[in-house]
Amino acid sequence: MNKKLAIFAFSLLLSSCSIYKMEVQQGNALSNKTVTQLRKGMSKDEVASLLGSPLLQDNFRENRWDYIFYKGNGGTPKKQQNLTIFFKNGQLSEVKK
Repeated sequence: MNKKLAIFAFSLLLSSCSIYKMEVQQGNALSNKTVTQLRKGMSKDEVASLLGSPLLQDNFRENRWDYIFYKGNGGTPKKQQNLTIFFKNGQLSEVKK
C-alpha cells in the first residue's frame, strides 16, 4: 500500500513539472492593409499617426524608423516582421520590408 502511494505521489509530482513557455510579443504588429496606406511624401506625423511610434529610432540617423515585431515562445519565433521607413526632408521617401 505504501509503495503504491509513493509511486502515485511521485508520478503526480513528475507530471506537474512540465516546462511552461510563455508567449512573448514585442514591437508593432502591422497589417498589410495599414502598410499599403503609406505614400511617398507623407510627413513623419502622418506616418506615426498611421503606424504608431516606431520601436527603434536611431539618434544618429533621424531619417530612419524601424518597426519590428516578434512573437514566439521559448526562443522559437512564430512570427517576425521588419519594416524600415526612410525620410528625406521630413517626408516619407522609401519603405523596405
